[in-house]
Amino acid sequence: MTDIDNGGRRSLAGLQDYRRYLRDITAIQAEAVRRLVDNDATPPMEMAAVLEDIANKFLDMSDEIRDFALASPEA
Repeated sequence: MTDIDNGGRRSLAGLQDYRRYLRDITAIQAEAVRRLVDNDATPPMEMAAVLEDIANKFLDMSDEIRDFALASPEA
C-alpha cells in the first residue's frame, strides 16, 4: 500500500490502493469461476482446487484488511 506520511492521508491512500487491488483480484477470480462453470469438461478436482485457492485468497485478504484496520488510527 502507498505510504504517504501526512497524518490521516496515509491510511486513506493505503485503503484506496487496497480497494483497487481488491477490485482487480475479484474481477480475475470472477472470470476464473465463469470459465470453470462454462466448461463442462473441467475435471471436478480442478474446480475444487480453483475454488479452494479463491477461498484462501479471500481469507488472506480478510486478515490483511483486519491488520490494516487495527493499525489505522481511525480504528
